[in-house]
Amino acid sequence: MPRPRVTSQLTTSQVAGQLGMSVGQVVSWVERGALPPPSFIDNNGVRYFDQEWLRRARETLKVKREMLAK
Repeated sequence: MPRPRVTSQLTTSQVAGQLGMSVGQVVSWVERGALPPPSFIDNNGVRYFDQEWLRRARETLKVKREMLAK
């Protein structure tokens, strides 16, 4: 049976591209709590992220960069 297509959510690969990070970095940062948890994880363990998650992640990265610049 085909899986339903999730269109309003981004995959880890898509999020990584939008944030300028590798997939491994996104996964690692999420697992360490440096980025928020995924918006949704399907039964196969695939992580999905919504636009609000992306906004929060961008804000988190901005603050981290500002702290490192000091």
